[in-house]
Formats: sequence, structure tokens, C-alpha cells
Amino acid sequence: MRGLSAVLLCCLSSSLWAGVAMEKLESFSTLLSPSWKTLKPACMMALEPNIQSQLSARINFLDGKLIASDLLQTLQPYAQDSSVAWQSPLWAQQKVLETNALAPENREPFREYFFKLQAQTPNKERAQLVNDIQAMSLDLNFTLRKELWKTCHALGFSQVPVEQMETAVEQHWLAQNKKVWVQLKRELSAFYFYSFRQTGNEQLKGFAKLAKDVKPWVNHTSSAVTEYFVQLRSQLVNTPLVLIPDPAAEPFLEGRPWRPSPSQGLLAP
Repeated sequence: MRGLSAVLLCCLSSSLWAGVAMEKLESFSTLLSPSWKTLKPACMMALEPNIQSQLSARINFLDGKLIASDLLQTLQPYAQDSSVAWQSPLWAQQKVLETNALAPENREPFREYFFKLQAQTPNKERAQLVNDIQAMSLDLNFTLRKELWKTCHALGFSQVPVEQMETAVEQHWLAQNKKVWVQLKRELSAFYFYSFRQTGNEQLKGFAKLAKDVKPWVNHTSSAVTEYFVQLRSQLVNTPLVLIPDPAAEPFLEGRPWRPSPSQGLLAP
């Protein structure tokens, strides 16, 4: 019985670890599709008109791949991370605070709080704690935005070696790297400051320690997201650009709209 109890305890602990980690991965994966839908119009408009008219197959390909279930399947192994940090009850406490901040009745107060933060400097110690807590979300969300932008730029590439394409999209990304990082950090900071507005620093220290303890998991997961997009882009550039004729350019698609008849010559006065 003692041996059976040990086995059950081991399995229960593994389930707890997997439960929190999987929840994080599921929540993160749900960001993929709406993020792509928001970015897609800008992706297309950034390309030359003649290229835009050839993107149908590639857009359909990305619409079918940039969905939560596809990314989650790739990240599934990372739900089994064995860090004891996943066992902490603080995850549940943090989730409650974050969920409450997203409640409909808090939308307007949160909006006001966001603008307040732009004008006032938070307490230094508290700011550092929030910065440490949000590190997980910041790293993963930044990786997602980066890879979506790089995939966006790859839309117009003809068939080229993957290494050449990856070098080109990375150079394109570097031009907006800092801007995206600053904007994302500002957004997340406002959310976490608002979520923890009534939470003491001692509890925040516990949240910050959890974020630090799972940092290796964040790094590995982020690398997996990057690899997912590298593979996606290699398939994307091998999807042909197909020119779809514009029906408006053809005046009579079904022949003349009248029955042919012999010419009657010039009209008589």
C-alpha cells in the first residue's frame, strides 16, 4: 500500500505540474488567431499591388495554420515541465486577480488606470516586482509578435532557400524590434499594475519568485514557438504565388450581349 500511495502521489504531483503549465500554454495559444487576423490587412497592404493579387493560396494556408490548436499541439510536450514551482497555490491566487481585472465592469477603470500610469511614476520597489512578474507573459507575447511580423514579411517572397529568407525577415524585423518591445511592455505593465492594485508587496514577491523559477520553461517554450514559425515560413514560401484574373478587367465574360447580325451601313438621314 505504501508503494501504491507513493505512485499515486507522484502521478498527482505530475498532474498538478501539467495542469498549470498546460493552462498557461492554452491561454497563450488562443492569442495566435486573433493576433494574425489583426495583422493580416497590414501585411497585405505593405506589399506591391501585383503581389497582393497573387496571395490567395498563401493567405488560405496561414489562415488554416495560425490557429490555437495547431500551436498548442506543437507546445504540448512543455506542459510536462517538472519544476516544483508549478505546485504553488500562488498560481491560483494570481489567476483570480488577473481574471477580475479583465471583467467587463473593470474595462473603463482599467482604461483610466492605463492613462494614469503614463503620467505618474509607480513606486520603485513595486515597479520592479511587477516587472519581474510580467516577464513570462512579456517574453512569450514578444516572441509571438516577432514571429508573426516575420511571417508577415515572408508573404511576398518567391521560392528561396529557407536560410536566405530567414536572414531577410530577421533584418526587416530589427527595424521595428525596439518599438514593438516598448509598446508591449507598456500594455502588459498597465494590466499587471491594475490587476495587483490592491495586493501587498509581500504577496507580489511570491508571484515574482514563481516567474523567476519557471524562467527556463519560458525560454524553452519561446524557442519552440520560434521553431514552429520557422517551419511554417519554409512551407509558406513553397506555396506558389497564383495570379487570379480580375473579372472587372474582362468586359464580356460570356461573349457579346447581343446577337450578331449583318451591318446595316451608315444610318440614313
